[in-house]
Amino acid sequence: MARVSIIMPVYNAEKYLREAIESVLKQTYLEFELLLINDRSTDNSKEICQEYSKKDSRIVFLENDSAIHGPGPTRNIGLDYAMGEYIYFMDADDWIEDCLLKCAVSRMQETNADIVQFGVIYEYSDGNNPEQYFWGGKDLLTKDKIKKDFSAYWKENRNSLWMYLFRREKVKTIRFENIIIGEDISYIMDALSNADKIAYIKKALYHYRYVEGSTSHRWVENTIECREIIWNHQLNFLKSFQGDMDKLAYAEVAYDNYIWAIYQLSSNLCTLSYREKKRELLRIKEAMGFEQYRAIYPLKLQHGIQKVKYMLVKYNLERLLLLFGPIFLRIVRGE
Repeated sequence: MARVSIIMPVYNAEKYLREAIESVLKQTYLEFELLLINDRSTDNSKEICQEYSKKDSRIVFLENDSAIHGPGPTRNIGLDYAMGEYIYFMDADDWIEDCLLKCAVSRMQETNADIVQFGVIYEYSDGNNPEQYFWGGKDLLTKDKIKKDFSAYWKENRNSLWMYLFRREKVKTIRFENIIIGEDISYIMDALSNADKIAYIKKALYHYRYVEGSTSHRWVENTIECREIIWNHQLNFLKSFQGDMDKLAYAEVAYDNYIWAIYQLSSNLCTLSYREKKRELLRIKEAMGFEQYRAIYPLKLQHGIQKVKYMLVKYNLERLLLLFGPIFLRIVRGE
């Protein structure tokens, strides 16, 4: 049985798909299966997947021929077929370092962790220099340690699906939401809820390619509905800690989710009118019960320009961001 199941949803990715698959085949760790799940691609992605599945028995070609499509439901098909002891998710337009699987599996085994997180290199198509991120905190965390300093953990951590290797036993019952934005964050929150120990590798092993026109770089009609669903998964994560969690932790998570909703509504990509933006913001505020967190958030947790957006929200002035939209975009982004 394969030790690692790599799940890769594929939708119109022919431009970069071969590079993604080849980076898996170059892994120094050989005990893996690569599940390529085609989701109604209209380019040559399907043919590329079939070609590679015939070349290497470790590559399995699957199709999402159900009535439910998108990255979440397509990954769920991969989860239903996965046979590995560990689960890893990868996008079809990215690539990985040759040692990623070996480093992640070795770290998992030596620490007996439930999740291993490693770093990422962000690649830009406009020629800008790549940026990288990796965890800057302690090399190993338990749920108790996270609880003791939740603010530091929440501020430092990033929730990108392809930065994690999961122990299958801990995530075998988790499935992705059928939403177009945030299905990955929701899954990670559920995985963190089940995990007792998280280990870190302070190296950037994944290459994330910014692709124009992708879901993360365009306006999606039900964006705010997705934020509501994400919030519910974040709540479950907070409730997974033993004993009562400090209400400040709830406020930090609530502020981040609410401000991210404001950012998306304020973006120049958003096609809604000001009245529609106000309606959507009111919707998520009520769905989250945000008013119970507004006053208790301590502004001392933020600094510089980052503090401005939190201050506007704390003093109930976030509609200014909606009114002026892109003018305040740098503030909302925290730049």
